Amino acid sequence: MTERDIVQRLHALCLMADRHRAPSHRHTAEDFIAQRDEIRDGLRRCYRELTGNWPDHEADAAGPERRQHLPVPTAILRHRERTKAARA
Repeated sequence: MTERDIVQRLHALCLMADRHRAPSHRHTAEDFIAQRDEIRDGLRRCYRELTGNWPDHEADAAGPERRQHLPVPTAILRHRERTKAARA
């Protein structure tokens, strides 16, 4: 991993962290948790590539389990389709 790759990955993670918003009427708790987990997993993978070890794990450990994405509620999907249709 080159220094440029490290800079790009850290910059992308910083942008994700900047866009991370607390739950509100526009952002659901499920979205908040999914975004937090995505940032956390990205940081852990970057740490692994830099050091060769997972954080708080032995060097020969397989690493943390991959988290499954939470299902998006159907009401949100319907709302997204309505707004997309209204724009078109």
